[in-house]
Amino acid sequence: MLTEYDTVDAHPTPESTFLELRRFPFWEIFGTNDEAPDSRDPDAVTWLTEQTPEGGLETSLHEQLASDKGLCRDAVKLLHEQYFQDHRLDLLLLEAGIPGEEFDGFGAPPHVRVGDTFKRRRTLARARVHRPTMAGICGTRASGAESIVVSGGYEDDEDFGDEIIYTGQGGRDEKTKEQCKDQELTLGNAALVTSYSTGAPVRVIRGSGGDSQHSPATGLRYDGLYRVEEYWSQRGKSNFLVWRYRLRAIGSVDKQAATNIARSFPTGNATPGRKETSTQRIIRSTKVADYVKKIHAYACQVCGLRIETPTGAYAEAAHIKPLGHPHNGPDEIDNVLCLCPNHHTAFDFGMLIINDDRSVTQRGSEPRTYQLRETSGHVINAKYLAYHRDHHEHINIPAE
Repeated sequence: MLTEYDTVDAHPTPESTFLELRRFPFWEIFGTNDEAPDSRDPDAVTWLTEQTPEGGLETSLHEQLASDKGLCRDAVKLLHEQYFQDHRLDLLLLEAGIPGEEFDGFGAPPHVRVGDTFKRRRTLARARVHRPTMAGICGTRASGAESIVVSGGYEDDEDFGDEIIYTGQGGRDEKTKEQCKDQELTLGNAALVTSYSTGAPVRVIRGSGGDSQHSPATGLRYDGLYRVEEYWSQRGKSNFLVWRYRLRAIGSVDKQAATNIARSFPTGNATPGRKETSTQRIIRSTKVADYVKKIHAYACQVCGLRIETPTGAYAEAAHIKPLGHPHNGPDEIDNVLCLCPNHHTAFDFGMLIINDDRSVTQRGSEPRTYQLRETSGHVINAKYLAYHRDHHEHINIPAE
């Protein structure tokens, strides 16, 4: 607490603080045989080491504070006004264990603002922005991920500001910080997959060890809510299997990209580019998706389902090799499938695999096999199918 709330260049001396407190009312020191020395006495540390005294609030006041949250709140407000005006009151109330609002752990904390900084992981945990003091992912397979910390701990991490390519947890040597074995799709890694499937937001905290362009110089900073848009497995820089997740800041808008979409041509874009403003967005050709859906009469290439709506038929265009870094797939018709919503979701999760002979395997507790429906006006490139298979070959199906 001395480190957290003292000035930046201060050198905390807890022994001086312990002895100085005895000058205040309602504070007691027990377990000593001699009179306590002055807090500035050069032998103070030696005396404390030999005597090992205990100190604390006078018993009746401690009991009253412990049973009366209103009194605690008033005490924190008084301390804030007199000593900590450069700190936010709601964060000080959190430190005292009396938050102003209830918080279930998911989404935006009501007591923290985007850009709030914290000196240490322990303070971050007390503020309930990221509860673990060590792990980079907070969450479970069942409930999803609450938050992640991006601090340069994994060599495969990439940070582009509004977009993050995040490496899952596990398989790292804690001494060398290098990847030494394959990661598994369990614990926090599985939690991020759940967040992908539900679309629930994930809090992102950046630490000083991350990319210098987007990370704080010291400590940790809450950078708002992101959504998991994609996940896959691959061999990392150390040639071990890692799980990777693409997260994008919620609410990021690139008006220039929207203009480029409207101006795009049906021939597509072999190397989708980026226009950089306050965010980064992939420039897509919507006419490519329209062409693929129309040539298949909006019927799913896997199951043949054609969904009728009051405004016409509905289908979805699925990119086989995803757009954007690090995949950099093209926005062209040979990289796009026409799928129904169910099979689009299964394909994105790696639960639907298309082989070179165009047989389709649907994974799961009740696996099925289809034959991909094709037409002469729409030829799929086999190298994109191989890319998709390679990125999802390590998917494990959890037991029911």
